Amino acid sequence: MKIRSLYFVLCLILISSCGTGSDNTYSPTIPTAEDISSQPLFNQTPIKLSDAASYYSESCNKPSFQFLIPTLINDDIYTDFIAHFWCDTLTPAEFDDQPTQDVLVTYLSDSFGGYSINNIEVFGEIQPKLGGASRKYARGDLNDDGKEDFAFAMNWEDGRAAFDSESIIANYARPSILMSNESGYEVLRIGQPDWGHSVQIKDNKVFFAGHSSQAFELNNSEWTEISDEYTDLSFASFILFDDYIVNSVRRNDSQGLELIRNNTVVHSLLTREKFKVNFESWNNDGTGNYSLLGVYNIRGENYFHGMTAEMCRQEDLIIAAINASKLKSGEINENGYYSETDTVPVVIFAFYEIFNEELIERNIEIIGEEINHNFNFFDCIDVDNDDQNDIVAQVFSQDWNEQDNNRGVPEVYIRNMNAYFNLNTTDWPTYTIDIDSQGYLHDIDSSGTFDLIMFPLRVNTSGEIEIYTSNRNISD
Repeated sequence: MKIRSLYFVLCLILISSCGTGSDNTYSPTIPTAEDISSQPLFNQTPIKLSDAASYYSESCNKPSFQFLIPTLINDDIYTDFIAHFWCDTLTPAEFDDQPTQDVLVTYLSDSFGGYSINNIEVFGEIQPKLGGASRKYARGDLNDDGKEDFAFAMNWEDGRAAFDSESIIANYARPSILMSNESGYEVLRIGQPDWGHSVQIKDNKVFFAGHSSQAFELNNSEWTEISDEYTDLSFASFILFDDYIVNSVRRNDSQGLELIRNNTVVHSLLTREKFKVNFESWNNDGTGNYSLLGVYNIRGENYFHGMTAEMCRQEDLIIAAINASKLKSGEINENGYYSETDTVPVVIFAFYEIFNEELIERNIEIIGEEINHNFNFFDCIDVDNDDQNDIVAQVFSQDWNEQDNNRGVPEVYIRNMNAYFNLNTTDWPTYTIDIDSQGYLHDIDSSGTFDLIMFPLRVNTSGEIEIYTSNRNISD
């Protein structure tokens, strides 16, 4: 646990003012800025949160570790965590209509920086469930009680088949909400089953998108469906921007963004595909079930797919992550046959603004952008305390990827006015277990500087969580 500078100084003052029975006077030495900057960025010994094997093992032994959500649950200064685990199918690419097994696990902090699992205190049960595989989550205060609530886009996409109408519907699940109450949280399931993928919260409203759009408003503990007001929320990604919805879409052999107001598209910014190929997705691997897929030219290169999968807002700027994939070797040929196993993912950032009810792409450079690192999520937060929001990409460290393995360290892009640069993280601590992992930055101890949190992608060997607390700003 880190010693607060103020606490340190006060202790020295108290010591120096106490009589010692001696004529010697104690003169405290106060650390200088140079002393602080000479400290290592991260403490060498991590805080470790134990593997929750006894909680998820009743469902499966090697679950996907989908989320480790930081939030404040108890009354101390330390961040608590809610983890979600879900089980991959035992019969990949085969039909299955049974629910994807899952479990929630809560790690509660104590007043000294230690952590323990306590589902009973938070959820009132040992194995709370969201009801399937979670894809994305959103946070907000739906019931206006001063505590964070969480909404989850849900599905049963655990590797089962998805090549006809019957198997596609077998991937559907109901959306879920973690609603705060006096003692902790309760799980609510709301709306109709869908292949949930995207979700947002705004004030007391929650929005879900899958193969259909669903929206609900909470007033006086009663939910009202307001889906008719939001009929076209994107399955891939959407954000709420003042009175607008910014949708990621693929329509009429084109993909890009649409600007929607009052259920009407007021502007589109789309790129037309170059040609089509026959493509076998990961959950149809080996079945020979191919679907037509567009190939797009992005920054002079041809890629499969090429769709905006995640967005965030930084003041008036929209930051979008375009997910695509490329062949491991060779060129993509029109009408060719390809499997997802023949490809590697790429993620490319793009920037947009809304001006006079139009979407405008901004020419903003990321110096040293690493497009070959795959990730689902990124944070738009100020991690170096200069009042400019930065980008922290929660990249997957995966042995199968030929690119450099980050071993749990996120990709950090520091904003400098109208550009970003890739922060050198080569000296940062890495996840100590050599397994696929990911990580992000969060101030877990209310020190004002960001700490490094790392955990596995899938619990093949261990589900242990490692937190390296920081001693100073990450860019100092």
